[in-house]
Amino acid sequence: SPAFDCRSLARDLNRQGYAVFDFPDRDIDEKIEGLKRDFQSRYDWEAWRAGKLDSLRIQDAWKDDARVRDIAANPIVLSLLSALYGRPAFPFQTLNFAVGTQQAAHADYTHFNSIPDRFMCGVWLAFEDVDEENGPLFYYPGSHKWPTYQNEHLGISHTEVTKGYPEYSRYVDLWERLAEHQGLKRETFCAKKGQALIWASNLVHGGSVQKDKMRSRWSQVTHYFFEGCGYTSPVANDTYNGRILFRDVVDIRTGQVVPNVINGHTVTEAVRETAKPDLMAPGPELNAIIANIARKIAVSRYKTHQDLPAEFDAGDYLEANPDLVQARADPYQHYVLFGKAEGRRLRVD
Repeated sequence: SPAFDCRSLARDLNRQGYAVFDFPDRDIDEKIEGLKRDFQSRYDWEAWRAGKLDSLRIQDAWKDDARVRDIAANPIVLSLLSALYGRPAFPFQTLNFAVGTQQAAHADYTHFNSIPDRFMCGVWLAFEDVDEENGPLFYYPGSHKWPTYQNEHLGISHTEVTKGYPEYSRYVDLWERLAEHQGLKRETFCAKKGQALIWASNLVHGGSVQKDKMRSRWSQVTHYFFEGCGYTSPVANDTYNGRILFRDVVDIRTGQVVPNVINGHTVTEAVRETAKPDLMAPGPELNAIIANIARKIAVSRYKTHQDLPAEFDAGDYLEANPDLVQARADPYQHYVLFGKAEGRRLRVD
């Protein structure tokens, strides 16, 4: 039987934007300790402690580790989420951390959201006790009740979208101003090992600074979508000009792509291609842009990041994603922080 009160969790999620429960798996301690033991050598601890990496994480370890997959696809958690949201839930992404994320305040919906809105959530599971010294999660309770602001609300036009992720700072500035204006107080989650936290797609949250770098902060994040929706990345969209980046999301339980469904109808490939955001060709300042990117590539601290595939080539990645050229983006950094999660192409097919 579930080790939690579904009604109480529903109230917490509605009022606060998050809810805490004990993870319902009798073997969870064994799985956690096994993952910590086996993943230890997969992280570059020395580089992280030297400040060369922002965090230590492995994305989508479910693909080669049954324990990660079991945690993500826990049937009781899936049943709970399905009851809370009124649609069948499925896991589509995992992140395994060895230390705190130290991420700035953000809301997940900008990078992956649903049509209709808000049918996405995350579940964070503590693999060890967390306190103020080893980088607890933080969040702004009540921020999930804000509108899900998108590009059209922030005055980002279609041509500006193609400049890429420098525009993302507008979202960060907006969330910070809203929290200050409404007097929302930042809270932290000092979890106990085996505790889990559900958060709504638009809860503004992040990772506190890890003060003690000799400690770890092991955890797993699983992101969930719900069936019968479209799946998209709002930060890349210009919806009212008909440009929508539909995502190919995979159900971790089956390894199969879940179709994008709008109003009960599957979005066809023809519609997806027609709606795909245009990529603006570089203008006359191309040489200056390339020189700027070359400098970033030369000093990028993301070159050796564990999330980069062995076959990653910066030039190929920029060629396949020309909006990043306009953005003057560091291709290594972009792939690690955004591109992998968005399913960006590594090269032109």
